[in-house]
Amino acid sequence: MTAKANAIHVIWLGTAGILLSDEETSILIDPYVSRCGFFKVAMGIPLKPDRQAIRKWTDFFGKNIRAVCISHSHFDHCLDAPFFAKETGAVLMGSESALNVGRGASLPEERLVAAVPGREMAVGSFRLVFIESRHGPAFLSRVPYPGRIDKPLTGPRPAGDYKLGQVYAIHLSHPCGTIVHHGSAGFIPGMYEGKKADIVLLGITGRGDTHAYLKNVPLELGARLVIPIHFDNFFLPLKKKLKNLPGTRLKEFYAAAGRYQKHFALRVLPVGEKTAILSVPEGDDHENIRTEATLRLP
Repeated sequence: MTAKANAIHVIWLGTAGILLSDEETSILIDPYVSRCGFFKVAMGIPLKPDRQAIRKWTDFFGKNIRAVCISHSHFDHCLDAPFFAKETGAVLMGSESALNVGRGASLPEERLVAAVPGREMAVGSFRLVFIESRHGPAFLSRVPYPGRIDKPLTGPRPAGDYKLGQVYAIHLSHPCGTIVHHGSAGFIPGMYEGKKADIVLLGITGRGDTHAYLKNVPLELGARLVIPIHFDNFFLPLKKKLKNLPGTRLKEFYAAAGRYQKHFALRVLPVGEKTAILSVPEGDDHENIRTEATLRLP
């Protein structure tokens, strides 16, 4: 590990969107900045990625993005991802449904990497493993837009065409520590058996029983820090003050998580700010959690 790669920082984009970087290599997961309005989504109006916003965020992130990962192929996880890959030259990783969104955006096959559950893939100093998971019952106790995307999805297309596909959590290991991106608030009992993580980026919208969720994800992983994600109203522009998505039950989540404060800390990240979450102090191999300077939202 070089002098630069002794810390991992994170930037939250809203929804389940995350940038992870050790300053040498950056990985984007579920980037979604187009923030299509509720009316467009509900009425089935074709959705267009906001290419200007994608370019602004790409400039903000820097030039080290090597992989864009997709946890599942709903529009709020997958619409923008191929265009971030285009802007950065990164590979696109995900299910066949997600890769068909990439094909529809004219990404070449050599930059499409199929997720194979349990297979470790190296991206710089990071080691990625996709783990099969489930989507939470996000709408009227149902999973929206079930099914698969079986052929290249050329846009613009309505939200309903962005079918769920396979759902994954993503386990990332690094010399600084381990992180799990659990973007959808469902789980498969035992999915994390034998696995550990220092930090869990935990999607909380559409979860069922909160205590069962916490026990099967952060507690099973032995996490020291839980960072809630995917609770903001992603139908509103990012430049407005964030509001919670209706039905997220945020206060109930905090109350439930508070029962486990001896096991893990809970921290909410601001959008668009760079925060160090894992680091290795000089002469020490034990990870510390600390905060770096704030950067401005683009």
